[in-house]
Amino acid sequence: MNIIVAVDKNWAIGKDNKLLVSIPSDMKFFRETTTGKVVVMGRKTLESFPGGQPLKKRTNIVLTSDRNYKVSLFLASSLPANFLARLSPAL
Repeated sequence: MNIIVAVDKNWAIGKDNKLLVSIPSDMKFFRETTTGKVVVMGRKTLESFPGGQPLKKRTNIVLTSDRNYKVSLFLASSLPANFLARLSPAL
């Protein structure tokens, strides 16, 4: 398992549901590296995407504490145990 994340000196990754910076070469690297793979994100990250839609050509796993959260087209998991069980077959 690998992680791709950009952080500031305080380990922040975003503010107000947006990235701290937009670096086209980083976005390209992320897209090329994750295409065809599993990406794991929180619900607010998903909701920050255009139209709240999952990333194309990837298995999107969204973590949320809301057990009733429903999204079509991809898997939503509310518990770490569920997350790990559902992630294993995708690896």
